[in-house]
Amino acid sequence: MPMTGNPWATLPASANETTPSVWLQAMLSRNASACYLSQLGSPHTVQSFRDRVPLCHYEDLLAWLDRMQRGERDVLFDGSPIAWERTGGSSGGGKLIPYSAPGLLDFQHCLVPWLARTVSQNSISGSAYFSISPATRAAEWIGQVPIGLPDGAYLGAQAGAVLAQQSAVPSALGALRDPVQWREQTLAALRQASALELISVWSPTFLLRLLDDIPNPRACWPRLKLISCWTCGSAHRYAQQLQQRLPWVKIQPKGLLSTEGVVTVPGVDDAPVLVRHGFFEFLNQNHCLLESELVLNQEYEVVITTASGLYRYRTGDLVRFAGRDSGGNAILEFMGRGALVSDLVGEKLTERFVSHCLDGIGGFAMLIADPVRTGYVLVCERQTSRQQLEALEMKLNANPQYAYARDLGQLAPLRALVCPQAFSIVERTLLVRGSRLGDVKPLALRAEAFWLSLFEEPPP
Repeated sequence: MPMTGNPWATLPASANETTPSVWLQAMLSRNASACYLSQLGSPHTVQSFRDRVPLCHYEDLLAWLDRMQRGERDVLFDGSPIAWERTGGSSGGGKLIPYSAPGLLDFQHCLVPWLARTVSQNSISGSAYFSISPATRAAEWIGQVPIGLPDGAYLGAQAGAVLAQQSAVPSALGALRDPVQWREQTLAALRQASALELISVWSPTFLLRLLDDIPNPRACWPRLKLISCWTCGSAHRYAQQLQQRLPWVKIQPKGLLSTEGVVTVPGVDDAPVLVRHGFFEFLNQNHCLLESELVLNQEYEVVITTASGLYRYRTGDLVRFAGRDSGGNAILEFMGRGALVSDLVGEKLTERFVSHCLDGIGGFAMLIADPVRTGYVLVCERQTSRQQLEALEMKLNANPQYAYARDLGQLAPLRALVCPQAFSIVERTLLVRGSRLGDVKPLALRAEAFWLSLFEEPPP
């Protein structure tokens, strides 16, 4: 039966309210007999969990993940994965992350209330566009378990049905394998979406690329009210460009969500607040703190524990504690990826630092390492003046290690490489490496040696 009235109103406004400590104890009880926790004494309390379970990176879990991929049960969590997902490897090799049924349910418990709150607070009654990527990845399985889930799986059956009815773009486009065909059909649907009121994408660059072929978006979307997208870190400059293109639309900062789990979602005040379905710690100078111990305006690396077998897992994501919202929830502003560092001769450029340096460079731009010439190259889609390049070099010199290496001649002078199709090349490269189109992150820094040759060669 088709839904009547405003289908958005049927979304549940809350889902199984809990607290991190209650959530943790329930998860530990459920997974107490799993091999990983058993060999650590099967902790049952917050204190014993933090005392016995070590902080870890993905590489520390490879042996355990290999056992799961070979079909062994009860390894990291009770039972077997219901799905696996690739991270895409946007800053290095890709990773396979397992999902348990309770772990996937936690995604839904975090995301559906955000969606219900957003449509209610912004009086959304029309259609929505949630980014749908083409199926550029071939179907993969580990045994009988799929690698990859449709976007609707992260919302659950009820919310997924609402979104399917209200979507301005047919969900079937996600099955298209040809990116050109996908783009043409997506644009055709969006041009006809006069009732569009809500757009939700991850990267603002994804929407900016679509807007290049929609010359008069206000005429197409007279009812458009809100865009939810990344606005922090390296996405900041592109979110500003998006606001300039659509000045009448409110832009809601997207929370911090990754393949591994949900950390923040927009709260009542649209600020990114820490979710309650998960257990979170915060690393600062080798001190691992709880939410209650955070200091205003201090920065921390997020350490997550999920129901899908990631225990005290270092994400590499840096956040700043910005206080609490009107409901007392911790506000965590995403600052960038602390793990992404380029270090040719000891300069240790971080992605976050380079992102700030690139402010003022119009269009798409990023810095890539040149290991042969031993220096850095600004890859940009627009012509860059000598003054702009000198200003960027001066900003980079604010890093004393970079300035020292330049003074000693260890690093060559910064140079620019204009490539009008630069972002298209980034998209194609990351799609080959396993990313979905809508998930491509606009990182400001790439340290891998292969990037430079991609921009120096003519595109196919």
